[in-house]
Amino acid sequence: MNMRIIICIVMLFLTNILNASANGRDDLNYQVDVIPIAGPNQAEIEVVVKNLEEFPLDFEFPTSQIFEMIITDKSGNEVYVYSKGRYFLQAFQTITIQPHESIKRVVKWNYEFEGKRVPKGEYLIHTALKPISINNKPVQNKAKLMNNQKLYVPRVNEVFHNLKVSGTKGDYAISGKVKKQHKRLYYVVEDGHVEIVKESMIKVTGAKQEWEEFNIDIHIPKERLPHNATLILYLYEKNNEGKKVNIYPLVLERLKE
Repeated sequence: MNMRIIICIVMLFLTNILNASANGRDDLNYQVDVIPIAGPNQAEIEVVVKNLEEFPLDFEFPTSQIFEMIITDKSGNEVYVYSKGRYFLQAFQTITIQPHESIKRVVKWNYEFEGKRVPKGEYLIHTALKPISINNKPVQNKAKLMNNQKLYVPRVNEVFHNLKVSGTKGDYAISGKVKKQHKRLYYVVEDGHVEIVKESMIKVTGAKQEWEEFNIDIHIPKERLPHNATLILYLYEKNNEGKKVNIYPLVLERLKE
């Protein structure tokens, strides 16, 4: 092969490497997911870091804080900051995630800002993982560590009341009360991505009282249960246009491998 061609190939290869570094590319395969679950009185926000590689990933952090989370309203005003009022150990720590496994942290927010519940509506969750290195390599692609998700803060639910859930591993019993004038009531079960139990109608069994009782028994076959996911029951009614209203999410179970 002509020496000039060889030199050109080598220079092109080196240029690609330098460009990758300059552009902040990261050749390690991992994923940061944020899954918000908006309950009637608080949101539970799951931060999941998954290793998609065939070998372990060591995430090194300069303190015990592994992520930051800021929630803003539509105007960009901060209504929640995860680190505010928290104290973190000022020492390096390493979290190892095995191949195709994940770690999960849960943040709870009571919808309050400065002692008052925020107005219902859409909010934005900004989350950033905070490692300084992964497998002893400085983090190049900061964008890969970030995740933005929408969160809808509901109004105070005036339809469903006193909900309770029991059970595990696919068998669940749910009880609660509903205002008597609300009759077109339904539920589904999801894991944040996939519908596990299709839409079904809720049968109200109470007498003619202000709040009528209802019970739901759910059975999910073992082969349909997701791994490393949260099963969420969504209760709701439908208006005259068939649109879902007064949605009430209820966590059935957090499933692990």
